[in-house]
Amino acid sequence: MPNRYKKNTSLRRASMMAAQPVYQEPVEDSDEITIDLHELWTMLRKHAMLLVVLTVLCGVLGGVGTKLLIPKTYSSSASIFLTPMVSDAGYVDVNSMNSNEKLINNVMTLIKQNNIMSRVAKDTGLGSSQEAADALSVTNTANTTLVTITAVTEDARLSKNIVSSTVNTFIELMKDTLNVRNIEIVDQPKLSFVPVGPHVKRNALIGAVLGFGLGCLYVVLQVVMDKRLKNKEEAEKYLGIPVLCQLPDLDA
Repeated sequence: MPNRYKKNTSLRRASMMAAQPVYQEPVEDSDEITIDLHELWTMLRKHAMLLVVLTVLCGVLGGVGTKLLIPKTYSSSASIFLTPMVSDAGYVDVNSMNSNEKLINNVMTLIKQNNIMSRVAKDTGLGSSQEAADALSVTNTANTTLVTITAVTEDARLSKNIVSSTVNTFIELMKDTLNVRNIEIVDQPKLSFVPVGPHVKRNALIGAVLGFGLGCLYVVLQVVMDKRLKNKEEAEKYLGIPVLCQLPDLDA
């Protein structure tokens, strides 16, 4: 009898312990952040007015700021051509054409050399040869011996004068020092008072995109930083125990 009593008592204690709910520590996933797309879309719709205001405001600031704060720039260009040798019968010398194609990279480098830029700076009243070189860009049309020299400054006349001085000085030095006489000016520099910069519309568009991006970032951060438990599934996952009842939302 005593043994049977002890055995029954042990069984009752074990059954009582099994009936009690086992509490587990809350599970926090610190390594992975998940975003509910439905919740994110709901938040974006909720803050739609904020997104519109930020987009318009940043776009206007980008356009107006560009127009008021960034000075206008003006451009002038000229083109030179390395002409091939032509025989008395009117045939183009192929070897001369190949030679000019190999020479074109050297020509583009020589144009912005310090000795040429120094004379350009002196002719145009610039402070240094580096200032003249910074205003210039030299490009080559692919598969041709046509070189385009372009100057962009805040003064339309200065841009034209820089290009004119650069082209004339370069051709003169090439004739005197290297005896190269097959360089022709095919497009003279022109004076244009139509500004080439700044790009107001482009900067306004960039500002609008940045404004929209900032608004979206704000909404995403709100969703990510919100640690509240919003439904039964999140509560069960966080607490590690089943939810026995759920009260209805009286405000819905």
